[in-house]
Amino acid sequence: MTTTPTPPTEIQYCQHAARVVRVEAPVVTEMVAALAHLDQAREADPHVSAAYYAPGGQQHLVLAWIRTNADKIRSSLDALVNRYTDPGQGLINQVSQQLTTWTDPATGRTYDLAADYVPADDARRRPGIVWRYRGMHAASGAPILHPHRLLDRTPCAGPCWPVDKVTTLTAGSSA
Repeated sequence: MTTTPTPPTEIQYCQHAARVVRVEAPVVTEMVAALAHLDQAREADPHVSAAYYAPGGQQHLVLAWIRTNADKIRSSLDALVNRYTDPGQGLINQVSQQLTTWTDPATGRTYDLAADYVPADDARRRPGIVWRYRGMHAASGAPILHPHRLLDRTPCAGPCWPVDKVTTLTAGSSA
């Protein structure tokens, strides 16, 4: 009896990008706009503030409300940032320094991370597309390859995967 090996799961639409598009990007976009308002508020006359317009004897409540909510926002933003920078969470993360090579600890194969790659399996190949490293890593530490147009090396839509999960060839080499 012959068994068919289970193919590795591809990360459709880049797992890290899909997660950002669903939730964080719209929220962060609105917060960037709100930050512009905060910058304007800090430049304004301190007498023209929410506390200035509060009823007599309640100005201290406005200050407490602002500080409490600013602390909540700061805490939430720290938690959001930590989701993307803490490798212990098992999420994809961006390294602070671009690697030039990576050696798979399981196989000993060394990957040139400046090279273009294509899947060894013809069924996975796409005409005019190569996969390249862009600084993102899976929880295992393996660099993630992203699809790029062959002619100008610009990123394009398509599946991404950790370099150690799909058998690849350096573009231009033969099987």
